[in-house]
Amino acid sequence: MHDSSAPEKENAIRGNWRRIAIALWLLPMVAIAAWVIVHPLYRSTTPIYHEAVANWWALKPVYSGSTGFNYLPVFLPFFGVFSRLPLVICEILWRWMALAGLCFGLWKCTRFLTTRNTYRAFSIVTLLSLPISLSTLRNGQSSAQLAACLVLTAWYLYEQRWWQATLWLSLALVCKPLGLPAIGLAAMAFPRMGWRLAIGVFLVIAVPYLVAPSAYINGLYTAFAHNIVDCFAPEGRTFADLNGVLMAVNLRLDGMPSLVVRVVAGGAMAVVSLMTRHSMSDSKRVLAWLGLTSSYIMLFTPMNEGNSYVMLAPALGLWAWWNVENGQPRIAKLIGLMSAMMVVLPDIVGLALEKQDGSEFAKFLYPLITLVFLGLLLRQIRRHPSEALASE
Repeated sequence: MHDSSAPEKENAIRGNWRRIAIALWLLPMVAIAAWVIVHPLYRSTTPIYHEAVANWWALKPVYSGSTGFNYLPVFLPFFGVFSRLPLVICEILWRWMALAGLCFGLWKCTRFLTTRNTYRAFSIVTLLSLPISLSTLRNGQSSAQLAACLVLTAWYLYEQRWWQATLWLSLALVCKPLGLPAIGLAAMAFPRMGWRLAIGVFLVIAVPYLVAPSAYINGLYTAFAHNIVDCFAPEGRTFADLNGVLMAVNLRLDGMPSLVVRVVAGGAMAVVSLMTRHSMSDSKRVLAWLGLTSSYIMLFTPMNEGNSYVMLAPALGLWAWWNVENGQPRIAKLIGLMSAMMVVLPDIVGLALEKQDGSEFAKFLYPLITLVFLGLLLRQIRRHPSEALASE
């Protein structure tokens, strides 16, 4: 006998998941706004941005070493738009912009991964991605904006809307110099992006000359180059990169060995990205680019902190759901477990010992999990070399 109530039940379930998805994003939005209203600059990185923008408008130096402003000059007029607003409004909108970008990008990417209950998939992807991102969003760190740019780029790459993808990758470079590996790997994986990305990078470099004297901008670029060199080897500081894992066995990569490892790893990932051009469907190739990009940035670029892993979070959530859709639930559960460990374990260590111990543990745990995720990712990229090109 046909159950006439089945469609109603299905619609009710879909409606429940829709409400869950909305709540998962609305609650952090409200909580972040409330936090900023009560503590506008507490535990915030934006005072560094405000000071740099003030110096920019006054045509003063903006770079002062690795503990200060570490971004391209184009970041200054970009954040300057926000800094002209009243402080609380500036701080809220800056954070909401990243939150909205992550939400929209994850929603769009989830939709091309599933043909079933999209809101259910989106809710689960959110649960695996958003908790890792909350402290970064609260602090107003531009890593959250960069993460949003990456996941939005993934959507436009899937849609083969090359100029829109170029725009978001260019904005990623505006947000942080760490956007450069994303640009390089995209040029390798998507042949139609190369010359467009060259134009995008040129514009990112050229824009500051449109709003400030050229002599001043030349000086800023010279200071930026020196500042980036300082960032590669800051004294007396440890970070959540590959060295975070190595320090557990009393090893550390410095100087030329560190540079060699970064270059070799980048070259290897570029080769893998090049191989994905004709070896997999568009959706998997896009996720491969996102996973390789975020893994490289986390492991092989300087000065990553625990909060920087907002850039890895979207790849974890989306790859977990890709495995659900492709009949590999054990791998999906493993990625989900890794995501949960990143959220919970440092806090447990911090409560059991001291808060600082939890932060130091995260510098080991996060890159270790990234290495495991990268291993899974490379295995899955290699596993189906003759996968049908579903949409080409």
